[in-house]
Amino acid sequence: MKILMVGAGAVGGQFGAYLHESGADVHFLLRPARKEIIDKEDLTLDLPTGKVRIQPRTLTAAELTPNYELIVISCKAYSLDSVINDITHAIGEKTVILPLLNGLRHLEILGQKFGHNRVLGGIAKTVATLATPSCIQIKHGPGNITVGARTLEQQANAEAVAATLHAGGVHTYFSEHIMDDMWDKYCLMASLGAANCLLGGAVGEYMRSQAGGEIALQLFKECADTAAASGHPLHPESIERIQQALTNRHSGFSASMYRDMQAGLPVEGDHLVGDMMRRGESLGVACPTLKIAHAVLETYMGRRAP
Repeated sequence: MKILMVGAGAVGGQFGAYLHESGADVHFLLRPARKEIIDKEDLTLDLPTGKVRIQPRTLTAAELTPNYELIVISCKAYSLDSVINDITHAIGEKTVILPLLNGLRHLEILGQKFGHNRVLGGIAKTVATLATPSCIQIKHGPGNITVGARTLEQQANAEAVAATLHAGGVHTYFSEHIMDDMWDKYCLMASLGAANCLLGGAVGEYMRSQAGGEIALQLFKECADTAAASGHPLHPESIERIQQALTNRHSGFSASMYRDMQAGLPVEGDHLVGDMMRRGESLGVACPTLKIAHAVLETYMGRRAP
């Protein structure tokens, strides 16, 4: 299977490197400036077990041809529009797309552009950071990807993609209930990111405040109520797991959205928190705490605007 990995950030670079190391037919789509760096310095994974350095096959959007069977997208949500423009020339008759973004809105955007049956459900789980333009720091093991079909027509393609990733050295799971799994992660990431950014700290830090845990749990309740109203109620064990993660007084857990905010970078606030709020309100779910968190994120992004 010919694979196009869009970008070489913390997620795409990590899993793309595993595929490259296994001998898979994978190319990395990069911006010209980043391509120049990677071509010169290679791409390094800084794993707990040591460093792995690869020489990836890179190309720019101008070099794309419609002969890819799988396109893996792992960009930040605010870059999705430019990515869509870039990959248009890589879409062939049999191309399927595996987006690994947080949230759900990207499924609708990609489906409207390229056809819903092309767009699989997918989740990436890893704790990784782009330490330098050519080095990805991975803190806790190799991470994993979950793949699933969103429609019956996608089943064979989803199974083939999962098998290809697994054969390519990626820890891969196939899910028969991918939308439930995506809602589970969405509720965690939206509530965690909202709590971190609204309260200004990692979990253990905001738990030092009198109301920090109460606010975090209310954010999660609004997300979980929205999932249930959307037809994807969280399992009781998932609810308990996320509640514990959001209120662990000894935890340094924080969302990438908060770490991006601390670094002064753009954030996925509207894609995660804003979209969750709008989905909930459209279904009659009251989301007052999500609305406050979204306002904080909008203020931050407005302050960054030129």
